[in-house]
Amino acid sequence: SANVFPADKRPSDEATCVFQVKVVDKKSYCKAFEGIVRSLDKMENASIPSVTLSKREFLFKDVKYLQLQVESFTISNGPVPCQFEFISKPNEDAYCKPWLIAKPSKGFLMPDSEVVIALELCVNKSTATALNSGEEKLEDILVLHLDRGKDYFLSVSGNYLPSCFGCPIQTLCYMKEPIREMLPEAIRELTLMPLLTDDAFWEEKPLDVPKELWMMVDLLCRSACHQEGLFQQPGLRPEFEQIRDWLDTGTLDVLGPVASNHSVAEALLLFLESLPEPVVCYKSYRSSLECANSYEMSSQVISMLPKCHQNVFHYLVAFLRELLKHTGKNHLDVNVLAGPNPSSIPEGGQTITAKGNCHNCKRWKQ
Repeated sequence: SANVFPADKRPSDEATCVFQVKVVDKKSYCKAFEGIVRSLDKMENASIPSVTLSKREFLFKDVKYLQLQVESFTISNGPVPCQFEFISKPNEDAYCKPWLIAKPSKGFLMPDSEVVIALELCVNKSTATALNSGEEKLEDILVLHLDRGKDYFLSVSGNYLPSCFGCPIQTLCYMKEPIREMLPEAIRELTLMPLLTDDAFWEEKPLDVPKELWMMVDLLCRSACHQEGLFQQPGLRPEFEQIRDWLDTGTLDVLGPVASNHSVAEALLLFLESLPEPVVCYKSYRSSLECANSYEMSSQVISMLPKCHQNVFHYLVAFLRELLKHTGKNHLDVNVLAGPNPSSIPEGGQTITAKGNCHNCKRWKQ
């Protein structure tokens, strides 16, 4: 502003004007600006979800086939409501490997609340083959994502004990020792070996049928021919685990009374179900169905299978015939043995279903 006073004398060559102009104090301005930014950052940070994880590294030791292992951790939320979810990594379809699952995999947390997450690891027929061969390892990274928040990374690792469950028939025929006593390199070589139509490829003659199959069938032939409800009643989980370890380690010569006939039958069905290539190979499956009404044509289909698969097929059929000789006591018939034989073993609230791999057994009754 300016104050101008009228001259009370004659005009003069000089005049005095006073102006007041507002200017910015750079030092005060910077201080105020920094204070505002800090205040805004504080408000924004106060609205961002933040959690605390009780554990970020998980180690699963000595994992066995169809034996569930669980590791847990706690997510503790801060003062802001939080929505969490395990998300997939780039170029991956699922948030974890198929042998792992998180429960729950997503959820919502109120302020200052918490939730326990269970990481469940179980190797089944779809994952056992790659783990046996060493193509796949028990290693994974989980990404826990917070909506409007940051990501947390969890490391999962473990070691898998090789099992005859999930091994190809041909691989088992070339294994003269229990699989747990073999070197990983030898298991890998035999598992990745191409399916052969004859045995000339290897100098060492293979077994006619896998020793593990013989062990179970032999036990059933000796003690279960008169057993009612065979292949129809489920076995017991602890007994199945004992049978699995017996087959994989060969530490017990005879199972004896420790396992019921139903558990051994259950293990046999699970063993056949776990084969990556079924007894009747995938490429022969359609032709086997088309030839089901002709004994001669069905025999021709079987004759085209790899030698080890032929042997297993005839061995299983001979076993079924032996059971049918005692139908008066075990009450089994062709319809029961020829159809799928569902059985279940509870596992962590889930049900494992096993089905036999012998199809069209009616045609082989004679």
